[in-house]
Amino acid sequence: MSSLDQSVMARIQCGVLPKSITGAWVGRGRGGRCAVCHVVIRSPDTEVEVEVESRRGVFHQACFNLWRDDVARLGAQAQES
Repeated sequence: MSSLDQSVMARIQCGVLPKSITGAWVGRGRGGRCAVCHVVIRSPDTEVEVEVESRRGVFHQACFNLWRDDVARLGAQAQES
């Protein structure tokens, strides 16, 4: 598990990142900071925007994929328990 992946998992477990994803929109970067790596998402890059519980977050595509995969992994572990 990469350090970024560990960071994502820790943020999910402490509630900084939600444990569910209800919808996402994809477009070009608009200069916002990624909710995972905190690096600015520039115009040529893909930005994924998510709104959960009236909070909006933007992510690099790769960072969003890490979050999505960790949410799925946590859901599968919960179902096995």
